[in-house]
Amino acid sequence: MSAIQFKQKIGLGLVSYIVIGFMIGGGIFVYPGIVYQYCGQALPLAFAIAVIPVFISMIPLAMLGSAVPVSGANYMYASRMVSPGLAFTGIWVYALASFFGQIPLYLIGCARYIESLVPGMDIALLALGILTFFYVINLLGVKMAAQFQGLLVLVLIGALIIFVAGGLGKVEVARFQPLLEKGPGNLILSFALLTFTYFGGNGIIEIGSEIKNPGKTIPRAFYIAFPLVAVLYVGLAYVTVGSVPGDSLKGAQEPLLVAGKTFLSSGLYIFFILGGAVLALLTTLNALLIVGTRSLLMIVQDQMLPAWLGKLTPKKQVPWVLLTMIYLLSILGVVSGFSLNTFASYASLGGLVIFLPILLAAWRFPKQYPEKFRTSPFKISSFWLKASVVVGLLMVFFFGIIILYDLKDVLKILFFLLFIATGFLAYLWRKIRLKRMGTPLKDLIKPMEL
Repeated sequence: MSAIQFKQKIGLGLVSYIVIGFMIGGGIFVYPGIVYQYCGQALPLAFAIAVIPVFISMIPLAMLGSAVPVSGANYMYASRMVSPGLAFTGIWVYALASFFGQIPLYLIGCARYIESLVPGMDIALLALGILTFFYVINLLGVKMAAQFQGLLVLVLIGALIIFVAGGLGKVEVARFQPLLEKGPGNLILSFALLTFTYFGGNGIIEIGSEIKNPGKTIPRAFYIAFPLVAVLYVGLAYVTVGSVPGDSLKGAQEPLLVAGKTFLSSGLYIFFILGGAVLALLTTLNALLIVGTRSLLMIVQDQMLPAWLGKLTPKKQVPWVLLTMIYLLSILGVVSGFSLNTFASYASLGGLVIFLPILLAAWRFPKQYPEKFRTSPFKISSFWLKASVVVGLLMVFFFGIIILYDLKDVLKILFFLLFIATGFLAYLWRKIRLKRMGTPLKDLIKPMEL
C-alpha cells in the first residue's frame, strides 16, 4: 500500500461522475464523422457493439481496484507484480503523452468550439485560461474537484439528452436501410475504431485509497458508467443518422453538429455546443487532473523521482508540485504549434502503453495474491479474468499498430519513441544512482501490504 494516507474520501456518486466524465470525451463528436464513412447507417449498431470489448477489458482493472485499492494504482500494481522498469516507463510515457498531448488537445478543442460561437477570440489564450481555472480547482483538493466534476457531468448528460429527445421526432427509419450496405467487414472496422470513445474509465483506480468502501464502489461505478454512456452514444448516433439525409453526413467532420442544426432551436443548439461538446472535453480534462498526479506520487515515494516533487499541501494533501508541473507541461503543449491529429495520436498511444502493464499485473494477481483474489468484493473466476485480459491485450496491440500507421510521419513516430526511450533511460539512471547511494531499488520496491 501507499505510505501516504489521504484524508479526503469520495463516495459512489462522485466516483461515478469522474468515470463518466473520463469516458465521454471529445471523441463522441469527432469519431462519428470518421466512422460514418466506413459503416454509414450502421453507426448506432457499431456504437452498441464497441462497448462490449472495452467493458470486458476493464473487468481486470475493476477486480484489482476492488481487491487492492491503492493510490497510483497504474504504477503500484505493475511495479509490484510485473516489473518496476516497465511500470516506471509506462507512467513516464503516459505522463508525457497525456500532459503534452491529451490535455492540450482538449483545451484547444474547447477553445475552438467557444470561438465558433464568439468569433475573433484568441484560441491559445482562451485554452490557457481554461487550463488555469481547472488547475486552481484541483489545488483545492480532490473532493472539490470531484464535486465540480459532478456538476459538469450533470449538465453534459442534460445536453446530450436534449439532443436525443429533440431529434427523435425527426428520425426516419427508412434511412437505416439497408443496414449493412457497406458490408460486415466495414462494420467490424467501425466498431474497432469506436472502442476509443469508451476508453478512460480505467483512470478511477488511480485514486483507490481516496474512495469510500472502494472494494464495492469501484466496480459499481463501472456498472453505472458503461451502460449509461453506451445508451447515450447509441442514442446520439441513432438520431444523427436517422434525422438527416445520408448525403449531409458524408465528409462531415462533426455529424452531431450537422444534425443538431436541423432540429434544435438556435438557443438549444448553442447549449448543445457549450453543454455537450465543450463539457465533454472539460470533464475529461478535469478527470485527468484529478488522477494525473497519483502514480507519479507513488514513484516519488519509491524514490524513483526526487522527493521534493511529492510535496503536499498541508490541509487538502494535494501534490501541488506535480500538479504544477503538469500545468506547465500542458502550457508547453498548447503553445507548441503541434496539430490536433498529432496530439490525439500521442494521447491514444499513451493510454495504450499504460494499459499493457496493468493487464499483465491482473494476469499474475491470482497466483501472487491467491487469498486476496479469493476474497475480493468483486468476484470473478480465474478463467474469465484471463479471458478478459486477453481481450484487452488484443485491443492494445491492434490499436497501437493502427495509430502508428496513421501517424505516417517518421519524425512524429520517432518523437513518440523518444518518450519511451527517455523513460527507460531515466529508470536506469535512477536505479544506478540509488545503488551508489546504498539504497538498492530492490529494497525500496516493497510488496503491497494486503
